[in-house]
Amino acid sequence: MDPKPGQTEITPPQTQPDTMPAPAMSSSEPLAAATTEPVLSAVGRPAASRTRWLIGGGLAVAAIAAIALAASFLAASPPPEVLKYVPADSAIVVELRPELPGDQRQHLGNLLAHFPGFEDQSTLDAKIDEVLERLTREASNGEIDYLTRVKPLLAGPMAISVTAEALDATMVGGNPDGVLVAATTDGSATCESIFGRTGVSSTHRQVDIKTIDRELACALHRRYLLVGTVTTIEASLDARLDGTSIDADPTYRSARSELEGDQVASIFLDLDPVYDSLLDAVGTLGVPVAEIPEGLWVVLGVRLIDDAVIFDTYSPVAASALPSGGPTSAPAAESRFAAKLPADTLGFVEVHGVGASIQQGLGALGGEPATADVLQALEDALQLLGGAGNLTGWIEDVAIAVVPTDDSVGAAVLIRGKDAEAATARLSQIRNLLILASTGTDITLSDSDHDGVMVTTVDFGDVSSVLGSMGIPGAEVGRLEIAFAVRDDVVVIAGGGGTVERILDVESGSSLATSGTYVRAIDLAGPRNNLQLFVALDATLTLAEGFLPAAELETWTTELKPYLDHLAGIGVTSVTTDTTGRSRVVITIK
Repeated sequence: MDPKPGQTEITPPQTQPDTMPAPAMSSSEPLAAATTEPVLSAVGRPAASRTRWLIGGGLAVAAIAAIALAASFLAASPPPEVLKYVPADSAIVVELRPELPGDQRQHLGNLLAHFPGFEDQSTLDAKIDEVLERLTREASNGEIDYLTRVKPLLAGPMAISVTAEALDATMVGGNPDGVLVAATTDGSATCESIFGRTGVSSTHRQVDIKTIDRELACALHRRYLLVGTVTTIEASLDARLDGTSIDADPTYRSARSELEGDQVASIFLDLDPVYDSLLDAVGTLGVPVAEIPEGLWVVLGVRLIDDAVIFDTYSPVAASALPSGGPTSAPAAESRFAAKLPADTLGFVEVHGVGASIQQGLGALGGEPATADVLQALEDALQLLGGAGNLTGWIEDVAIAVVPTDDSVGAAVLIRGKDAEAATARLSQIRNLLILASTGTDITLSDSDHDGVMVTTVDFGDVSSVLGSMGIPGAEVGRLEIAFAVRDDVVVIAGGGGTVERILDVESGSSLATSGTYVRAIDLAGPRNNLQLFVALDATLTLAEGFLPAAELETWTTELKPYLDHLAGIGVTSVTTDTTGRSRVVITIK
Protein backbone atom coordinates (compact mmCIF):
# COMPACT_ATOMS: atom_id res chain seq x y z
CA MET A 1 0.00 0.00 0.00
CA ASP A 2 1.13 3.55 -0.70
CA PRO A 3 1.80 5.71 2.35
CA LYS A 4 -0.66 8.37 3.37
CA PRO A 5 0.40 11.82 4.49
CA GLY A 6 1.99 11.54 7.89
CA GLN A 7 3.04 7.93 7.36
CA THR A 8 6.50 6.59 6.55
CA GLU A 9 6.93 4.83 3.23
CA ILE A 10 8.34 1.32 3.53
CA THR A 11 10.17 0.15 0.44
CA PRO A 12 11.28 -3.48 0.04
CA PRO A 13 15.00 -3.83 -0.65
CA GLN A 14 14.48 -5.16 -4.18
CA THR A 15 12.90 -1.90 -5.30
CA GLN A 16 16.17 -0.04 -4.77
CA PRO A 17 18.83 -1.95 -6.68
CA ASP A 18 20.95 1.16 -7.07
CA THR A 19 21.10 1.93 -3.37
CA MET A 20 21.07 -1.40 -1.51
CA PRO A 21 23.27 -4.46 -2.18
CA ALA A 22 21.72 -7.87 -2.58
CA PRO A 23 21.82 -9.93 0.64
CA ALA A 24 24.39 -12.65 0.81
CA MET A 25 23.13 -16.21 1.06
CA SER A 26 23.94 -17.95 4.32
CA SER A 27 25.02 -21.55 4.32
CA SER A 28 22.54 -22.23 7.11
CA GLU A 29 19.52 -21.23 5.00
CA PRO A 30 17.05 -23.95 4.03
CA LEU A 31 17.98 -23.78 0.33
CA ALA A 32 21.59 -24.60 1.06
CA ALA A 33 20.60 -27.50 3.30
CA ALA A 34 18.23 -28.84 0.71
CA THR A 35 20.82 -28.73 -2.04
CA THR A 36 23.79 -30.23 -0.14
CA GLU A 37 22.41 -32.87 2.22
CA PRO A 38 21.48 -35.56 -0.35
CA VAL A 39 24.85 -35.32 -2.07
CA LEU A 40 26.82 -35.47 1.17
CA SER A 41 24.75 -38.40 2.33
CA ALA A 42 25.46 -40.32 -0.82
CA VAL A 43 29.17 -39.63 -0.61
CA GLY A 44 29.34 -40.64 3.04
CA ARG A 45 27.67 -44.04 2.42
CA PRO A 46 29.43 -45.91 -0.38
CA ALA A 47 26.93 -48.74 -0.15
CA ALA A 48 24.01 -46.43 -0.92
CA SER A 49 21.83 -47.57 -3.75
CA ARG A 50 22.11 -46.22 -7.25
CA THR A 51 18.64 -44.78 -6.81
CA ARG A 52 19.83 -42.53 -3.97
CA TRP A 53 22.68 -41.31 -6.18
CA LEU A 54 20.19 -40.43 -8.92
CA ILE A 55 17.87 -38.67 -6.47
CA GLY A 56 20.74 -36.73 -4.92
CA GLY A 57 22.17 -35.76 -8.31
CA GLY A 58 18.74 -34.78 -9.56
CA LEU A 59 18.15 -32.52 -6.56
CA ALA A 60 21.56 -30.91 -7.02
CA VAL A 61 20.96 -30.28 -10.72
CA ALA A 62 17.51 -28.86 -9.98
CA ALA A 63 18.93 -26.56 -7.32
CA ILE A 64 21.70 -25.36 -9.63
CA ALA A 65 19.15 -24.74 -12.40
CA ALA A 66 16.93 -22.80 -10.01
CA ILE A 67 19.84 -20.65 -8.87
CA ALA A 68 20.91 -20.06 -12.48
CA LEU A 69 17.34 -19.08 -13.43
CA ALA A 70 17.12 -16.69 -10.51
CA ALA A 71 20.50 -15.23 -11.42
CA SER A 72 19.34 -14.63 -14.99
CA PHE A 73 16.43 -12.57 -13.71
CA LEU A 74 18.64 -10.67 -11.30
CA ALA A 75 21.17 -10.02 -14.06
CA ALA A 76 18.56 -8.41 -16.31
CA SER A 77 18.74 -4.64 -16.50
CA PRO A 78 15.65 -3.36 -14.66
CA PRO A 79 14.53 0.26 -14.97
CA PRO A 80 16.60 2.36 -12.55
CA GLU A 81 15.01 3.72 -9.38
CA VAL A 82 15.18 7.30 -10.62
CA LEU A 83 12.49 6.52 -13.21
CA LYS A 84 9.99 6.12 -10.38
CA TYR A 85 9.97 9.92 -10.18
CA VAL A 86 8.95 10.31 -13.83
CA PRO A 87 5.16 10.66 -14.29
CA ALA A 88 3.49 8.07 -16.51
CA ASP A 89 2.12 10.75 -18.87
CA SER A 90 5.61 11.83 -19.95
CA ALA A 91 5.91 12.10 -23.72
CA ILE A 92 9.72 12.33 -23.72
CA VAL A 93 11.98 10.44 -21.31
CA VAL A 94 15.77 10.75 -21.42
CA GLU A 95 17.76 8.32 -19.28
CA LEU A 96 21.44 9.07 -18.65
CA ARG A 97 23.82 6.67 -16.92
CA PRO A 98 26.88 8.65 -15.73
CA GLU A 99 27.81 5.82 -13.38
CA LEU A 100 28.37 3.60 -16.50
CA PRO A 101 26.36 0.45 -15.69
CA GLY A 102 27.45 -3.14 -16.22
CA ASP A 103 30.22 -3.52 -18.79
CA GLN A 104 30.05 0.08 -20.01
CA ARG A 105 32.80 1.36 -17.70
CA GLN A 106 35.29 -1.22 -18.96
CA HIS A 107 34.27 -0.62 -22.56
CA LEU A 108 34.66 3.13 -22.10
CA GLY A 109 38.16 2.64 -20.71
CA ASN A 110 39.14 0.40 -23.61
CA LEU A 111 37.66 2.82 -26.14
CA LEU A 112 39.33 5.90 -24.64
CA ALA A 113 42.64 4.03 -24.54
CA HIS A 114 42.81 4.56 -28.31
CA PHE A 115 43.19 8.31 -27.76
CA PRO A 116 46.21 10.25 -26.44
CA GLY A 117 46.23 10.74 -22.68
CA PHE A 118 43.93 7.82 -21.84
CA GLU A 119 46.30 4.88 -22.25
CA ASP A 120 46.63 4.26 -18.49
CA GLN A 121 43.41 2.60 -17.33
CA SER A 122 44.27 3.07 -13.66
CA THR A 123 43.73 6.83 -14.02
CA LEU A 124 40.49 6.58 -16.00
CA ASP A 125 38.26 8.12 -13.33
CA ALA A 126 40.67 11.00 -12.77
CA LYS A 127 40.91 11.62 -16.52
CA ILE A 128 37.11 11.65 -16.88
CA ASP A 129 36.84 14.09 -13.98
CA GLU A 130 39.50 16.26 -15.59
CA VAL A 131 37.61 16.41 -18.90
CA LEU A 132 34.25 17.09 -17.24
CA GLU A 133 35.79 19.74 -15.01
CA ARG A 134 37.19 21.55 -18.02
CA LEU A 135 33.90 21.34 -19.91
CA THR A 136 32.01 22.64 -16.88
CA ARG A 137 34.43 25.51 -16.42
CA GLU A 138 34.29 26.55 -20.06
CA ALA A 139 30.51 26.23 -20.33
CA SER A 140 29.95 28.36 -17.20
CA ASN A 141 32.80 30.81 -17.73
CA GLY A 142 34.37 29.50 -14.54
CA GLU A 143 31.33 30.20 -12.36
CA ILE A 144 30.45 26.57 -11.54
CA ASP A 145 32.78 24.24 -9.64
CA TYR A 146 32.58 20.73 -11.03
CA LEU A 147 33.63 18.83 -7.89
CA THR A 148 31.08 20.44 -5.56
CA ARG A 149 28.16 21.28 -7.84
CA VAL A 150 28.19 18.76 -10.69
CA LYS A 151 29.94 15.55 -9.66
CA PRO A 152 27.60 14.91 -6.66
CA LEU A 153 24.76 14.56 -9.19
CA LEU A 154 26.57 11.90 -11.25
CA ALA A 155 26.52 9.09 -8.69
CA GLY A 156 23.82 7.13 -10.49
CA PRO A 157 21.13 7.22 -13.16
CA MET A 158 19.63 10.55 -14.21
CA ALA A 159 16.28 11.16 -15.92
CA ILE A 160 14.91 14.11 -17.88
CA SER A 161 11.24 14.02 -18.79
CA VAL A 162 8.71 16.19 -20.61
CA THR A 163 4.97 15.68 -20.34
CA ALA A 164 2.49 16.20 -23.16
CA GLU A 165 1.19 19.36 -21.47
CA ALA A 166 4.73 20.73 -21.32
CA LEU A 167 5.15 20.10 -25.05
CA ASP A 168 2.00 22.08 -25.80
CA ALA A 169 3.09 24.92 -23.50
CA THR A 170 6.57 25.01 -25.04
CA MET A 171 5.10 25.42 -28.52
CA VAL A 172 3.32 28.62 -27.46
CA GLY A 173 6.01 29.87 -25.06
CA GLY A 174 4.09 29.05 -21.88
CA ASN A 175 5.11 27.96 -18.38
CA PRO A 176 7.35 24.86 -18.54
CA ASP A 177 5.28 22.79 -16.08
CA GLY A 178 6.04 19.13 -16.76
CA VAL A 179 9.79 19.42 -17.51
CA LEU A 180 11.63 17.44 -14.84
CA VAL A 181 15.27 16.66 -14.09
CA ALA A 182 15.84 13.88 -11.54
CA ALA A 183 19.38 12.94 -10.52
CA THR A 184 20.82 10.24 -8.27
CA THR A 185 23.21 11.97 -5.85
CA ASP A 186 26.15 10.67 -3.85
CA GLY A 187 24.33 11.48 -0.61
CA SER A 188 26.13 14.75 -0.01
CA ALA A 189 24.14 16.99 -2.35
CA THR A 190 21.46 19.40 -1.18
CA CYS A 191 19.53 22.06 -3.05
CA GLU A 192 21.73 24.68 -1.39
CA SER A 193 25.04 22.96 -2.18
CA ILE A 194 24.10 22.63 -5.85
CA PHE A 195 22.25 25.89 -6.52
CA GLY A 196 23.43 28.15 -3.71
CA ARG A 197 20.83 30.26 -1.93
CA THR A 198 17.24 28.97 -2.20
CA GLY A 199 13.92 30.66 -1.54
CA VAL A 200 10.91 30.00 0.67
CA SER A 201 10.02 26.34 1.02
CA SER A 202 6.70 24.62 0.50
CA THR A 203 5.97 21.07 1.58
CA HIS A 204 4.38 18.25 -0.39
CA ARG A 205 4.03 14.71 0.94
CA GLN A 206 6.38 15.69 3.81
CA VAL A 207 9.09 16.75 1.33
CA ASP A 208 10.41 20.34 1.30
CA ILE A 209 10.32 22.05 -2.10
CA LYS A 210 12.65 25.05 -2.32
CA THR A 211 12.57 27.74 -4.97
CA ILE A 212 15.70 28.37 -7.05
CA ASP A 213 14.48 31.32 -9.08
CA ARG A 214 11.17 32.74 -10.22
CA GLU A 215 9.95 29.52 -11.89
CA LEU A 216 12.30 26.69 -10.95
CA ALA A 217 12.34 24.75 -7.70
CA CYS A 218 14.36 21.96 -6.12
CA ALA A 219 13.57 19.08 -3.76
CA LEU A 220 15.60 16.27 -2.23
CA HIS A 221 13.86 12.95 -1.62
CA ARG A 222 16.16 10.25 -0.30
CA ARG A 223 19.17 10.36 -2.63
CA TYR A 224 17.28 11.89 -5.52
CA LEU A 225 17.45 15.57 -6.41
CA LEU A 226 14.41 16.84 -8.32
CA VAL A 227 14.44 20.05 -10.35
CA GLY A 228 11.46 21.64 -12.11
CA THR A 229 8.57 23.92 -11.31
CA VAL A 230 6.80 23.41 -7.99
CA THR A 231 3.88 21.77 -9.80
CA THR A 232 6.26 19.47 -11.68
CA ILE A 233 8.05 18.36 -8.51
CA GLU A 234 4.74 17.69 -6.77
CA ALA A 235 3.67 15.49 -9.69
CA SER A 236 7.04 13.72 -9.55
CA LEU A 237 6.68 12.97 -5.84
CA ASP A 238 3.14 11.73 -6.41
CA ALA A 239 4.37 9.40 -9.15
CA ARG A 240 7.01 7.97 -6.81
CA LEU A 241 4.83 7.62 -3.72
CA ASP A 242 1.64 6.49 -5.49
CA GLY A 243 3.34 4.04 -7.87
CA THR A 244 2.14 5.84 -11.02
CA SER A 245 5.53 6.38 -12.67
CA ILE A 246 6.66 5.72 -16.22
CA ASP A 247 8.63 2.60 -15.30
CA ALA A 248 5.33 0.74 -14.80
CA ASP A 249 3.87 1.89 -18.13
CA PRO A 250 3.56 -1.10 -20.53
CA THR A 251 4.41 0.96 -23.61
CA TYR A 252 7.55 2.40 -22.05
CA ARG A 253 8.69 -0.96 -20.69
CA SER A 254 8.10 -2.59 -24.08
CA ALA A 255 10.09 0.12 -25.83
CA ARG A 256 12.94 0.00 -23.33
CA SER A 257 13.17 -3.80 -23.58
CA GLU A 258 14.11 -3.48 -27.26
CA LEU A 259 17.50 -2.03 -26.31
CA GLU A 260 20.31 -4.58 -26.11
CA GLY A 261 22.58 -4.86 -23.08
CA ASP A 262 23.70 -2.02 -20.86
CA GLN A 263 23.20 1.49 -22.20
CA VAL A 264 24.91 4.77 -21.30
CA ALA A 265 21.89 6.78 -22.45
CA SER A 266 18.43 6.31 -23.94
CA ILE A 267 15.62 8.50 -25.25
CA PHE A 268 11.95 7.50 -25.44
CA LEU A 269 9.37 9.40 -27.52
CA ASP A 270 5.64 8.76 -27.31
CA LEU A 271 4.69 9.91 -30.80
CA ASP A 272 0.99 10.51 -30.10
CA PRO A 273 1.44 13.65 -27.95
CA VAL A 274 4.49 14.73 -29.94
CA TYR A 275 2.44 14.58 -33.14
CA ASP A 276 -0.50 16.40 -31.52
CA SER A 277 1.80 19.19 -30.36
CA LEU A 278 3.25 19.47 -33.85
CA LEU A 279 -0.25 19.76 -35.31
CA ASP A 280 -1.11 22.52 -32.84
CA ALA A 281 2.09 24.39 -33.68
CA VAL A 282 1.80 24.33 -37.48
CA GLY A 283 -1.96 24.18 -37.83
CA THR A 284 -2.34 27.93 -37.74
CA LEU A 285 0.36 28.29 -40.40
CA GLY A 286 -1.51 26.17 -42.89
CA VAL A 287 1.38 23.71 -43.20
CA PRO A 288 0.16 20.22 -44.15
CA VAL A 289 1.25 17.43 -41.82
CA ALA A 290 0.90 13.77 -42.79
CA GLU A 291 -1.32 11.60 -40.66
CA ILE A 292 0.34 8.94 -38.54
CA PRO A 293 -1.26 5.89 -36.91
CA GLU A 294 -1.88 5.99 -33.18
CA GLY A 295 0.21 4.09 -30.67
CA LEU A 296 3.61 4.66 -32.27
CA TRP A 297 6.77 5.32 -30.27
CA VAL A 298 10.51 5.58 -30.82
CA VAL A 299 13.32 4.56 -28.47
CA LEU A 300 17.00 5.38 -28.97
CA GLY A 301 19.84 3.80 -27.00
CA VAL A 302 23.58 4.49 -26.84
CA ARG A 303 26.12 1.88 -25.79
CA LEU A 304 29.87 1.40 -26.00
CA ILE A 305 32.14 -1.43 -27.04
CA ASP A 306 35.93 -1.48 -27.10
CA ASP A 307 36.28 0.12 -30.54
CA ALA A 308 32.92 1.70 -31.32
CA VAL A 309 29.98 3.77 -30.16
CA ILE A 310 26.62 2.24 -31.13
CA PHE A 311 23.30 4.09 -31.47
CA ASP A 312 20.20 1.91 -31.79
CA THR A 313 16.72 3.13 -32.72
CA TYR A 314 13.57 1.02 -32.58
CA SER A 315 9.94 1.76 -33.40
CA PRO A 316 6.84 -0.29 -34.21
CA VAL A 317 5.79 -0.42 -37.85
CA ALA A 318 2.23 0.58 -38.65
CA ALA A 319 0.36 -2.07 -40.61
CA SER A 320 -0.29 -1.04 -44.20
CA ALA A 321 -2.27 -2.76 -46.89
CA LEU A 322 -0.33 -3.16 -50.13
CA PRO A 323 -2.20 -2.58 -53.41
CA SER A 324 -3.63 -5.73 -54.91
CA GLY A 325 -1.19 -7.34 -57.32
CA GLY A 326 1.64 -5.02 -56.29
CA PRO A 327 5.19 -6.26 -55.67
CA THR A 328 6.25 -7.36 -52.20
CA SER A 329 8.96 -5.56 -50.26
CA ALA A 330 12.51 -6.78 -50.70
CA PRO A 331 13.94 -8.77 -47.77
CA ALA A 332 17.01 -7.62 -45.87
CA ALA A 333 20.18 -8.49 -47.75
CA GLU A 334 23.93 -7.88 -47.78
CA SER A 335 25.42 -5.19 -50.00
CA ARG A 336 25.43 -5.92 -53.72
CA PHE A 337 27.64 -2.92 -54.50
CA ALA A 338 30.52 -3.05 -51.98
CA ALA A 339 32.36 -5.57 -54.16
CA LYS A 340 31.98 -3.27 -57.19
CA LEU A 341 33.32 -0.07 -55.58
CA PRO A 342 37.01 0.77 -55.05
CA ALA A 343 38.50 0.12 -51.62
CA ASP A 344 39.17 3.84 -51.08
CA THR A 345 35.53 4.85 -51.59
CA LEU A 346 34.83 7.81 -49.33
CA GLY A 347 31.21 6.88 -48.73
CA PHE A 348 28.09 5.38 -50.22
CA VAL A 349 24.43 4.73 -49.48
CA GLU A 350 22.60 1.66 -50.75
CA VAL A 351 18.87 0.92 -50.78
CA HIS A 352 17.43 -2.51 -51.56
CA GLY A 353 14.17 -3.15 -53.40
CA VAL A 354 13.87 0.36 -54.82
CA GLY A 355 11.78 -0.67 -57.82
CA ALA A 356 9.26 -2.53 -55.68
CA SER A 357 9.05 0.38 -53.24
CA ILE A 358 8.36 2.86 -56.04
CA GLN A 359 5.63 0.67 -57.49
CA GLN A 360 4.07 0.22 -54.06
CA GLY A 361 4.08 3.99 -53.55
CA LEU A 362 2.57 4.64 -56.97
CA GLY A 363 -0.08 2.01 -56.31
CA ALA A 364 -0.99 3.64 -53.01
CA LEU A 365 -1.21 7.08 -54.65
CA GLY A 366 -3.36 5.66 -57.42
CA GLY A 367 -5.84 4.40 -54.85
CA GLU A 368 -6.29 7.85 -53.31
CA PRO A 369 -8.91 10.07 -54.99
CA ALA A 370 -6.86 13.20 -54.25
CA THR A 371 -3.79 11.94 -56.13
CA ALA A 372 -5.23 9.54 -58.69
CA ASP A 373 -5.59 12.20 -61.43
CA VAL A 374 -2.04 13.49 -60.93
CA LEU A 375 -0.68 9.96 -61.06
CA GLN A 376 -2.59 9.23 -64.27
CA ALA A 377 -1.17 12.38 -65.88
CA LEU A 378 2.34 11.24 -64.93
CA GLU A 379 1.68 7.80 -66.37
CA ASP A 380 0.49 9.32 -69.64
CA ALA A 381 3.60 11.49 -69.87
CA LEU A 382 5.85 8.45 -69.42
CA GLN A 383 4.18 6.35 -72.11
CA LEU A 384 7.00 7.18 -74.51
CA LEU A 385 9.29 5.31 -72.12
CA GLY A 386 6.87 2.45 -71.67
CA GLY A 387 5.18 3.83 -68.56
CA ALA A 388 6.30 4.09 -64.94
CA GLY A 389 6.28 0.32 -64.51
CA ASN A 390 8.68 -0.16 -67.41
CA LEU A 391 11.00 2.50 -66.03
CA THR A 392 11.18 1.18 -62.48
CA GLY A 393 10.02 -2.43 -62.54
CA TRP A 394 13.42 -3.76 -63.59
CA ILE A 395 15.28 -2.06 -60.71
CA GLU A 396 16.36 -4.08 -57.68
CA ASP A 397 18.89 -1.97 -55.71
CA VAL A 398 20.26 1.57 -56.02
CA ALA A 399 23.43 3.10 -54.56
CA ILE A 400 25.08 6.52 -54.60
CA ALA A 401 28.85 6.51 -54.07
CA VAL A 402 31.60 9.11 -53.71
CA VAL A 403 35.01 7.94 -54.90
CA PRO A 404 38.35 9.75 -55.24
CA THR A 405 39.71 10.30 -58.73
CA ASP A 406 43.12 11.48 -59.90
CA ASP A 407 42.81 15.05 -58.66
CA SER A 408 39.30 15.32 -57.26
CA VAL A 409 36.31 13.25 -56.19
CA GLY A 410 33.46 11.93 -58.25
CA ALA A 411 29.90 10.86 -57.51
CA ALA A 412 28.23 7.88 -59.14
CA VAL A 413 24.81 6.25 -59.18
CA LEU A 414 24.74 2.46 -59.40
CA ILE A 415 21.55 0.60 -60.34
CA ARG A 416 21.26 -3.16 -60.12
CA GLY A 417 18.65 -4.70 -62.39
CA LYS A 418 16.81 -7.98 -62.15
CA ASP A 419 19.33 -9.44 -64.60
CA ALA A 420 21.96 -8.38 -67.13
CA GLU A 421 19.51 -8.45 -70.02
CA ALA A 422 17.07 -6.09 -68.30
CA ALA A 423 19.86 -3.65 -67.32
CA THR A 424 21.30 -3.59 -70.86
CA ALA A 425 17.88 -3.12 -72.46
CA ARG A 426 16.90 -0.17 -70.27
CA LEU A 427 20.25 1.57 -70.75
CA SER A 428 19.99 1.16 -74.51
CA GLN A 429 16.48 2.60 -74.42
CA ILE A 430 17.65 5.65 -72.43
CA ARG A 431 20.63 6.11 -74.80
CA ASN A 432 18.37 6.11 -77.85
CA LEU A 433 16.08 8.68 -76.26
CA LEU A 434 19.07 10.92 -75.50
CA ILE A 435 20.19 10.71 -79.13
CA LEU A 436 16.71 11.71 -80.21
CA ALA A 437 16.52 14.56 -77.68
CA SER A 438 19.95 15.92 -78.67
CA THR A 439 18.99 16.46 -82.29
CA GLY A 440 19.28 20.15 -83.13
CA THR A 441 20.97 21.01 -79.82
CA ASP A 442 24.53 21.45 -78.58
CA ILE A 443 24.29 18.13 -76.72
CA THR A 444 26.65 15.48 -78.08
CA LEU A 445 26.98 11.76 -77.37
CA SER A 446 30.15 9.75 -77.80
CA ASP A 447 31.03 6.11 -77.14
CA SER A 448 34.34 4.64 -76.05
CA ASP A 449 35.53 1.16 -75.27
CA HIS A 450 36.95 0.47 -71.82
CA ASP A 451 38.25 -3.09 -71.49
CA GLY A 452 35.36 -4.44 -73.52
CA VAL A 453 32.67 -2.27 -71.90
CA MET A 454 31.07 0.55 -73.89
CA VAL A 455 31.05 3.86 -72.00
CA THR A 456 28.69 6.52 -73.33
CA THR A 457 29.47 10.15 -72.51
CA VAL A 458 26.84 12.86 -72.85
CA ASP A 459 28.30 16.38 -73.19
CA PHE A 460 25.71 19.04 -72.39
CA GLY A 461 28.14 21.87 -73.18
CA ASP A 462 28.42 25.02 -71.10
CA VAL A 463 25.25 25.04 -69.02
CA SER A 464 25.94 28.40 -67.33
CA SER A 465 24.01 30.31 -69.99
CA VAL A 466 21.14 27.87 -69.78
CA LEU A 467 20.91 28.31 -66.03
CA GLY A 468 21.13 32.07 -66.45
CA SER A 469 18.18 32.03 -68.83
CA MET A 470 16.24 30.15 -66.13
CA GLY A 471 16.73 33.05 -63.71
CA ILE A 472 19.70 31.64 -61.80
CA PRO A 473 22.23 34.51 -61.91
CA GLY A 474 25.89 33.97 -61.20
CA ALA A 475 25.78 30.23 -61.81
CA GLU A 476 29.26 29.45 -63.19
CA VAL A 477 28.98 25.71 -63.75
CA GLY A 478 30.92 25.38 -66.99
CA ARG A 479 30.70 22.20 -69.02
CA LEU A 480 28.55 19.34 -67.81
CA GLU A 481 29.29 15.75 -68.77
CA ILE A 482 27.59 12.55 -67.72
CA ALA A 483 28.93 9.10 -68.50
CA PHE A 484 27.21 5.75 -68.14
CA ALA A 485 27.92 2.09 -68.78
CA VAL A 486 26.53 -1.32 -67.93
CA ARG A 487 28.42 -4.39 -66.77
CA ASP A 488 26.50 -7.57 -66.00
CA ASP A 489 23.36 -6.46 -64.11
CA VAL A 490 24.74 -3.11 -62.84
CA VAL A 491 24.34 0.27 -64.53
CA VAL A 492 26.91 2.93 -63.53
CA ILE A 493 26.08 6.61 -64.07
CA ALA A 494 28.54 9.36 -63.08
CA GLY A 495 29.93 12.74 -63.98
CA GLY A 496 32.91 12.99 -66.27
CA GLY A 497 36.49 12.77 -65.11
CA GLY A 498 36.93 9.01 -65.29
CA THR A 499 34.64 8.05 -62.39
CA VAL A 500 32.79 5.40 -64.40
CA GLU A 501 36.07 3.92 -65.64
CA ARG A 502 37.45 3.88 -62.09
CA ILE A 503 34.49 1.79 -60.93
CA LEU A 504 34.67 -0.52 -63.91
CA ASP A 505 38.35 -1.23 -63.09
CA VAL A 506 37.55 -2.57 -59.59
CA GLU A 507 38.58 -6.18 -59.01
CA SER A 508 37.24 -8.41 -56.25
CA GLY A 509 40.52 -8.33 -54.32
CA SER A 510 40.72 -4.54 -54.23
CA SER A 511 37.10 -3.59 -53.62
CA LEU A 512 35.39 -1.83 -50.75
CA ALA A 513 34.25 -5.23 -49.53
CA THR A 514 37.88 -5.94 -48.58
CA SER A 515 38.37 -2.68 -46.68
CA GLY A 516 38.80 -3.30 -42.96
CA THR A 517 37.16 0.03 -42.10
CA TYR A 518 34.05 -0.80 -44.13
CA VAL A 519 33.83 -4.40 -42.97
CA ARG A 520 34.08 -3.51 -39.27
CA ALA A 521 31.53 -0.69 -39.44
CA ILE A 522 28.93 -2.65 -41.40
CA ASP A 523 29.48 -5.89 -39.43
CA LEU A 524 28.62 -3.99 -36.24
CA ALA A 525 25.73 -2.12 -37.85
CA GLY A 526 24.28 -5.30 -39.37
CA PRO A 527 25.41 -6.64 -42.77
CA ARG A 528 21.89 -7.80 -43.73
CA ASN A 529 19.70 -4.75 -44.08
CA ASN A 530 17.22 -2.85 -46.23
CA LEU A 531 19.37 0.29 -46.29
CA GLN A 532 22.99 0.93 -45.46
CA LEU A 533 25.25 3.96 -45.41
CA PHE A 534 29.01 4.02 -44.98
CA VAL A 535 31.43 6.92 -44.54
CA ALA A 536 35.19 6.38 -44.40
CA LEU A 537 35.97 8.97 -41.74
CA ASP A 538 39.73 8.41 -41.90
CA ALA A 539 39.96 8.97 -45.65
CA THR A 540 37.42 11.80 -45.66
CA LEU A 541 39.22 13.71 -42.90
CA THR A 542 42.55 13.26 -44.68
CA LEU A 543 41.00 14.66 -47.85
CA ALA A 544 39.43 17.58 -45.96
CA GLU A 545 42.79 18.43 -44.39
CA GLY A 546 44.16 19.23 -47.82
CA PHE A 547 41.56 21.96 -48.32
CA LEU A 548 42.18 23.76 -45.03
CA PRO A 549 43.58 27.30 -45.24
CA ALA A 550 47.05 27.77 -43.81
CA ALA A 551 45.71 29.85 -40.90
CA GLU A 552 43.65 26.90 -39.65
CA LEU A 553 46.05 24.10 -40.49
CA GLU A 554 48.20 24.57 -37.37
CA THR A 555 45.19 24.36 -35.03
CA TRP A 556 43.99 21.27 -36.90
CA THR A 557 47.41 19.60 -36.71
CA THR A 558 48.16 20.29 -33.04
CA GLU A 559 44.75 20.21 -31.36
CA LEU A 560 42.34 18.14 -33.47
CA LYS A 561 44.33 15.75 -35.65
CA PRO A 562 45.82 13.68 -32.76
CA TYR A 563 42.27 12.71 -31.77
CA LEU A 564 40.55 12.68 -35.16
CA ASP A 565 43.24 10.37 -36.56
CA HIS A 566 41.73 7.58 -34.44
CA LEU A 567 38.30 7.79 -36.07
CA ALA A 568 37.78 5.00 -38.59
CA GLY A 569 34.31 4.91 -40.13
CA ILE A 570 30.57 5.34 -39.77
CA GLY A 571 28.15 2.55 -40.58
CA VAL A 572 24.39 3.05 -40.70
CA THR A 573 21.83 0.34 -41.39
CA SER A 574 18.06 0.10 -41.33
CA VAL A 575 15.98 -3.07 -41.19
CA THR A 576 12.19 -3.13 -41.41
CA THR A 577 10.02 -6.14 -40.63
CA ASP A 578 6.24 -6.48 -40.53
CA THR A 579 6.20 -5.28 -36.90
CA THR A 580 9.38 -3.37 -36.09
CA GLY A 581 11.78 -0.91 -37.65
CA ARG A 582 15.40 -0.87 -36.43
CA SER A 583 18.15 1.56 -37.33
CA ARG A 584 21.72 1.41 -36.08
CA VAL A 585 24.51 3.97 -36.32
CA VAL A 586 28.06 2.83 -35.53
CA ILE A 587 31.13 5.04 -35.17
CA THR A 588 34.28 2.91 -35.16
CA ILE A 589 37.67 3.74 -33.64
CA LYS A 590 41.10 2.54 -34.71
